[in-house]
Amino acid sequence: MNYYIDFDNTLYNSAKLAEKMLKNLVQSMRMQKDFDEDNLFNECKSMFNREHIYNIYKLAEYFADKYNLNKGPLIDGINKTISNRRDLVFDDVIPFLTKLKTSGHQIYLLSNCKESGLQFQATKILGSGLSDYFDGLYISVTQKYELDLDYTNGIFIDDRPSDLLGLYSKNPIEVIRIRRKENKYSSTDLGNYQIKEYISFADVPIR
Repeated sequence: MNYYIDFDNTLYNSAKLAEKMLKNLVQSMRMQKDFDEDNLFNECKSMFNREHIYNIYKLAEYFADKYNLNKGPLIDGINKTISNRRDLVFDDVIPFLTKLKTSGHQIYLLSNCKESGLQFQATKILGSGLSDYFDGLYISVTQKYELDLDYTNGIFIDDRPSDLLGLYSKNPIEVIRIRRKENKYSSTDLGNYQIKEYISFADVPIR
């Protein structure tokens, strides 16, 4: 069986990574100038969103220009924060992936992002330590339900409502929602009872 599994907020706590990156950025900036820590963090957080700058490297460049800072140490600090981030993999993930492998299933990571974020996404995935558990990695700017995949012979696991519904429209074997309590999408109901929902991989049955 082919399993296709989403990365952000399904396998990996991306929200915590964002907080860690912003805190590191603040510390790197304060090493160059005497900023108020709380005010600077709030400013960084207010800018790091889809309405402003949702690319951590561009955010570092923005503040380097704004406050006349050397951007090199800011970028280095961000990269150090992203690398070796196995601690942000949810606790239920590795036992589930291990069971899939020992059961003889093929496992593929299926992630999409903006073109400007491809390098960041790849670095984040490698830093998670999860790449060794997968038979293939799909990181694409194309929607997950618009790729050249054999959807009808796959099981898809995701957290984002729009992706789940799009994948379901491709008539796969099964679509599974991981609905973690802390996930920003968890408050949204799908209205599709054919998509099974679980709060943890520990509850997901393996075929």
